[in-house]
Amino acid sequence: MRVVLLIRPDIFESIGLQNQNTKIRDNSVFLDWRTEYNAHRHSQLFEVVDHMLGVQQDPPSARGNAWDHYFPWNSPNVFEQYSTPTSFINFLRWSYYRPRDIVTMLELLKANVNGAQAKDSFSLNDFENPHFQREYSNYLLGEVKDHLSFYYGADQYDIFLKFFEYLAGKDSFKYEFYLSAFEKLQEHIRSISAVNPKFMSTANDFLQFLFDLNVICYIEQTEDNKPFIHWCFRDRSYANISPKVKTGVEYQVFYGLAKALNVGKEFKKKRV
Repeated sequence: MRVVLLIRPDIFESIGLQNQNTKIRDNSVFLDWRTEYNAHRHSQLFEVVDHMLGVQQDPPSARGNAWDHYFPWNSPNVFEQYSTPTSFINFLRWSYYRPRDIVTMLELLKANVNGAQAKDSFSLNDFENPHFQREYSNYLLGEVKDHLSFYYGADQYDIFLKFFEYLAGKDSFKYEFYLSAFEKLQEHIRSISAVNPKFMSTANDFLQFLFDLNVICYIEQTEDNKPFIHWCFRDRSYANISPKVKTGVEYQVFYGLAKALNVGKEFKKKRV
Protein backbone atom coordinates (compact mmCIF):
# COMPACT_ATOMS: atom_id res chain seq x y z
CA MET A 1 0.00 0.00 0.00
CA ARG A 2 1.18 3.49 -0.83
CA VAL A 3 -0.28 6.54 0.86
CA VAL A 4 -0.07 9.83 -1.04
CA LEU A 5 -0.98 13.22 0.41
CA LEU A 6 -2.60 15.66 -2.02
CA ILE A 7 -2.29 19.26 -0.92
CA ARG A 8 -2.92 22.67 -2.49
CA PRO A 9 0.12 25.00 -2.80
CA ASP A 10 -1.47 27.66 -0.56
CA ILE A 11 -2.12 25.12 2.20
CA PHE A 12 1.40 23.70 1.88
CA GLU A 13 2.87 27.19 2.30
CA SER A 14 0.67 27.97 5.32
CA ILE A 15 2.00 24.92 7.19
CA GLY A 16 5.30 26.73 7.71
CA LEU A 17 7.68 23.81 7.07
CA GLN A 18 11.40 24.43 6.95
CA ASN A 19 13.23 23.98 3.64
CA GLN A 20 10.01 24.03 1.62
CA ASN A 21 11.84 24.18 -1.72
CA THR A 22 13.80 21.02 -0.90
CA LYS A 23 10.71 19.20 0.30
CA ILE A 24 8.83 20.03 -2.89
CA ARG A 25 11.73 18.92 -5.12
CA ASP A 26 12.85 15.81 -3.24
CA ASN A 27 9.78 14.58 -1.39
CA SER A 28 6.84 15.44 -3.60
CA VAL A 29 5.49 15.58 -7.12
CA PHE A 30 4.60 19.07 -8.28
CA LEU A 31 1.76 18.71 -10.82
CA ASP A 32 2.52 21.04 -13.69
CA TRP A 33 0.24 20.99 -16.76
CA ARG A 34 1.41 24.32 -18.15
CA THR A 35 2.05 24.70 -21.85
CA GLU A 36 2.34 27.40 -24.51
CA TYR A 37 -0.07 28.01 -27.35
CA ASN A 38 2.55 27.25 -30.00
CA ALA A 39 3.51 23.98 -28.29
CA HIS A 40 0.14 22.78 -27.02
CA ARG A 41 -0.02 19.79 -29.40
CA HIS A 42 3.05 18.33 -27.70
CA SER A 43 1.87 18.97 -24.14
CA GLN A 44 0.86 16.34 -21.60
CA LEU A 45 -2.45 18.14 -21.16
CA PHE A 46 -3.37 17.74 -24.83
CA GLU A 47 -2.12 14.14 -24.79
CA VAL A 48 -4.37 13.22 -21.84
CA VAL A 49 -7.52 14.75 -23.32
CA ASP A 50 -6.88 13.49 -26.85
CA HIS A 51 -6.17 9.99 -25.50
CA MET A 52 -9.44 10.04 -23.58
CA LEU A 53 -11.30 10.75 -26.84
CA GLY A 54 -9.13 8.45 -28.95
CA VAL A 55 -9.54 5.26 -26.89
CA GLN A 56 -13.25 5.36 -27.62
CA GLN A 57 -12.53 4.78 -31.30
CA ASP A 58 -12.19 1.34 -32.89
CA PRO A 59 -9.33 1.01 -33.54
CA PRO A 60 -7.85 3.76 -31.31
CA SER A 61 -6.79 6.75 -33.41
CA ALA A 62 -3.34 8.28 -33.72
CA ARG A 63 -2.39 11.22 -31.54
CA GLY A 64 -4.38 14.33 -32.39
CA ASN A 65 -6.80 12.67 -34.81
CA ALA A 66 -9.61 12.26 -32.28
CA TRP A 67 -9.40 15.87 -31.14
CA ASP A 68 -9.28 17.16 -34.72
CA HIS A 69 -12.31 15.04 -35.59
CA TYR A 70 -14.49 16.43 -32.80
CA PHE A 71 -13.20 20.04 -32.92
CA PRO A 72 -12.20 20.80 -36.55
CA TRP A 73 -11.99 24.58 -36.27
CA ASN A 74 -9.54 27.33 -35.46
CA SER A 75 -9.59 29.49 -32.36
CA PRO A 76 -10.09 33.19 -33.13
CA ASN A 77 -7.34 35.73 -32.43
CA VAL A 78 -4.53 33.24 -33.05
CA PHE A 79 -1.76 35.02 -34.94
CA GLU A 80 0.65 32.12 -35.52
CA GLN A 81 0.33 29.64 -38.38
CA TYR A 82 -0.49 26.01 -37.51
CA SER A 83 -0.68 22.93 -39.70
CA THR A 84 -3.54 21.53 -37.58
CA PRO A 85 -6.76 23.03 -36.15
CA THR A 86 -6.12 25.25 -33.14
CA SER A 87 -9.42 24.70 -31.33
CA PHE A 88 -7.62 23.42 -28.23
CA ILE A 89 -6.34 26.96 -27.63
CA ASN A 90 -9.92 28.05 -26.84
CA PHE A 91 -10.04 25.40 -24.13
CA LEU A 92 -6.70 26.59 -22.75
CA ARG A 93 -7.93 30.19 -22.59
CA TRP A 94 -10.94 29.17 -20.54
CA SER A 95 -9.12 26.76 -18.23
CA TYR A 96 -6.42 26.84 -15.58
CA TYR A 97 -4.56 24.21 -17.60
CA ARG A 98 -6.07 21.44 -15.46
CA PRO A 99 -7.42 18.23 -17.01
CA ARG A 100 -10.62 18.48 -14.96
CA ASP A 101 -11.36 21.89 -16.49
CA ILE A 102 -11.08 20.53 -20.03
CA VAL A 103 -13.13 17.44 -19.16
CA THR A 104 -15.83 19.62 -17.59
CA MET A 105 -16.03 21.69 -20.77
CA LEU A 106 -16.39 18.52 -22.85
CA GLU A 107 -19.16 17.23 -20.60
CA LEU A 108 -21.04 20.54 -20.72
CA LEU A 109 -20.67 20.79 -24.50
CA LYS A 110 -22.09 17.30 -24.86
CA ALA A 111 -24.96 18.01 -22.47
CA ASN A 112 -25.73 21.28 -24.24
CA VAL A 113 -26.51 19.53 -27.54
CA ASN A 114 -28.40 16.56 -26.09
CA GLY A 115 -31.87 16.40 -27.58
CA ALA A 116 -30.77 18.46 -30.56
CA GLN A 117 -29.96 17.07 -33.97
CA ALA A 118 -27.27 14.38 -33.79
CA LYS A 119 -23.79 15.88 -34.22
CA ASP A 120 -20.54 14.23 -35.18
CA SER A 121 -18.41 17.21 -34.11
CA PHE A 122 -18.58 20.50 -32.22
CA SER A 123 -18.23 23.94 -33.78
CA LEU A 124 -16.95 27.27 -32.52
CA ASN A 125 -20.59 28.34 -32.21
CA ASP A 126 -21.15 25.47 -29.77
CA PHE A 127 -18.23 26.72 -27.69
CA GLU A 128 -19.48 30.31 -27.77
CA ASN A 129 -23.02 29.29 -26.85
CA PRO A 130 -24.06 31.57 -23.92
CA HIS A 131 -25.72 28.71 -22.01
CA PHE A 132 -22.58 26.56 -22.21
CA GLN A 133 -20.32 29.42 -21.18
CA ARG A 134 -22.60 30.39 -18.27
CA GLU A 135 -22.65 26.80 -16.96
CA TYR A 136 -18.90 26.48 -17.21
CA SER A 137 -18.39 29.87 -15.56
CA ASN A 138 -20.59 28.73 -12.66
CA TYR A 139 -18.45 25.59 -12.37
CA LEU A 140 -15.30 27.70 -12.02
CA LEU A 141 -16.94 29.97 -9.47
CA GLY A 142 -17.90 26.84 -7.55
CA GLU A 143 -14.20 25.91 -7.50
CA VAL A 144 -13.41 29.33 -6.04
CA LYS A 145 -16.13 28.85 -3.40
CA ASP A 146 -14.67 25.46 -2.44
CA HIS A 147 -11.25 27.08 -2.12
CA LEU A 148 -12.60 29.82 0.16
CA SER A 149 -14.61 27.41 2.30
CA PHE A 150 -11.38 25.89 3.65
CA TYR A 151 -10.62 29.14 5.47
CA TYR A 152 -13.79 31.25 5.48
CA GLY A 153 -17.54 31.04 5.97
CA ALA A 154 -20.52 31.88 3.76
CA ASP A 155 -20.64 35.51 4.95
CA GLN A 156 -17.08 36.15 3.79
CA TYR A 157 -17.85 34.52 0.43
CA ASP A 158 -20.84 36.84 -0.05
CA ILE A 159 -18.64 39.86 0.65
CA PHE A 160 -16.08 38.51 -1.81
CA LEU A 161 -18.77 38.35 -4.52
CA LYS A 162 -20.03 41.82 -3.64
CA PHE A 163 -16.74 43.36 -4.75
CA PHE A 164 -17.42 42.58 -8.41
CA GLU A 165 -20.58 44.67 -8.39
CA TYR A 166 -18.35 47.72 -7.91
CA LEU A 167 -16.41 46.95 -11.10
CA ALA A 168 -19.49 48.25 -12.98
CA GLY A 169 -19.25 45.42 -15.50
CA LYS A 170 -15.56 45.95 -16.30
CA ASP A 171 -13.48 42.79 -16.79
CA SER A 172 -10.25 44.78 -17.17
CA PHE A 173 -9.25 47.79 -15.11
CA LYS A 174 -6.39 49.95 -13.90
CA TYR A 175 -5.04 50.02 -10.35
CA GLU A 176 -6.69 53.36 -9.58
CA PHE A 177 -10.12 52.01 -10.60
CA TYR A 178 -9.50 48.94 -8.44
CA LEU A 179 -8.77 51.15 -5.41
CA SER A 180 -12.02 53.04 -5.99
CA ALA A 181 -14.02 49.78 -6.21
CA PHE A 182 -12.35 48.46 -3.06
CA GLU A 183 -13.23 51.62 -1.12
CA LYS A 184 -16.87 51.31 -2.22
CA LEU A 185 -16.84 47.74 -0.94
CA GLN A 186 -15.44 48.92 2.40
CA GLU A 187 -18.29 51.42 2.65
CA HIS A 188 -20.77 48.61 2.02
CA ILE A 189 -19.17 46.44 4.73
CA ARG A 190 -19.43 49.30 7.23
CA SER A 191 -23.05 49.97 6.24
CA ILE A 192 -24.13 46.43 7.16
CA SER A 193 -21.96 46.28 10.30
CA ALA A 194 -20.12 43.23 8.96
CA VAL A 195 -16.64 42.13 9.99
CA ASN A 196 -14.03 42.88 7.38
CA PRO A 197 -12.63 39.51 6.14
CA LYS A 198 -8.96 38.94 6.84
CA PHE A 199 -8.20 38.76 3.11
CA MET A 200 -9.54 42.32 2.79
CA SER A 201 -7.42 43.92 5.51
CA THR A 202 -6.01 46.33 2.93
CA ALA A 203 -6.57 46.97 -0.77
CA ASN A 204 -3.27 45.32 -1.65
CA ASP A 205 -4.03 42.30 0.54
CA PHE A 206 -7.25 41.74 -1.40
CA LEU A 207 -5.49 42.30 -4.73
CA GLN A 208 -3.00 39.57 -3.79
CA PHE A 209 -5.88 37.36 -2.70
CA LEU A 210 -7.59 37.73 -6.09
CA PHE A 211 -4.30 36.94 -7.82
CA ASP A 212 -3.71 33.88 -5.63
CA LEU A 213 -7.16 32.57 -6.58
CA ASN A 214 -6.41 33.18 -10.29
CA VAL A 215 -9.50 35.37 -10.43
CA ILE A 216 -7.36 38.12 -11.96
CA CYS A 217 -4.06 38.43 -13.78
CA TYR A 218 -1.84 41.50 -14.03
CA ILE A 219 -0.53 42.85 -17.31
CA GLU A 220 2.77 44.57 -17.93
CA GLN A 221 3.89 46.22 -21.16
CA THR A 222 7.19 45.16 -22.75
CA GLU A 223 9.58 47.56 -24.46
CA ASP A 224 8.10 46.68 -27.85
CA ASN A 225 4.63 47.64 -26.54
CA LYS A 226 3.29 44.11 -26.23
CA PRO A 227 1.31 42.91 -23.18
CA PHE A 228 3.04 40.46 -20.86
CA ILE A 229 0.39 38.63 -18.83
CA HIS A 230 1.06 37.15 -15.39
CA TRP A 231 -1.17 34.44 -13.91
CA CYS A 232 -0.43 32.98 -10.51
CA PHE A 233 -0.81 29.41 -11.75
CA ARG A 234 1.61 30.09 -14.62
CA ASP A 235 4.21 31.99 -12.55
CA ARG A 236 4.24 29.39 -9.75
CA SER A 237 7.37 27.22 -9.59
CA TYR A 238 9.43 25.11 -7.20
CA ALA A 239 11.33 28.21 -6.10
CA ASN A 240 8.31 30.53 -6.03
CA ILE A 241 5.32 28.63 -4.71
CA SER A 242 3.38 31.84 -4.02
CA PRO A 243 4.00 34.49 -6.73
CA LYS A 244 3.22 38.09 -5.79
CA VAL A 245 0.97 40.48 -7.68
CA LYS A 246 2.29 43.80 -8.95
CA THR A 247 0.55 47.04 -8.05
CA GLY A 248 0.02 50.07 -10.27
CA VAL A 249 -0.59 48.13 -13.49
CA GLU A 250 -3.58 46.77 -15.43
CA TYR A 251 -5.63 43.76 -14.34
CA GLN A 252 -8.06 41.43 -16.05
CA VAL A 253 -10.67 39.01 -14.71
CA PHE A 254 -10.24 35.43 -15.89
CA TYR A 255 -12.21 34.68 -19.08
CA GLY A 256 -13.99 31.68 -17.64
CA LEU A 257 -15.23 33.51 -14.54
CA ALA A 258 -16.52 36.63 -16.28
CA LYS A 259 -20.10 35.47 -16.82
CA ALA A 260 -20.57 34.11 -13.30
CA LEU A 261 -19.21 37.37 -11.86
CA ASN A 262 -21.30 39.50 -14.25
CA VAL A 263 -18.36 41.34 -15.78
CA GLY A 264 -17.35 41.77 -19.40
CA LYS A 265 -20.03 44.30 -20.34
CA GLU A 266 -19.87 47.72 -18.75
CA PHE A 267 -23.04 49.05 -17.14
CA LYS A 268 -24.52 52.48 -17.82
CA LYS A 269 -24.11 54.98 -15.04
CA LYS A 270 -27.28 56.19 -13.38
CA ARG A 271 -28.20 59.78 -14.08
CA VAL A 272 -28.79 61.89 -11.02
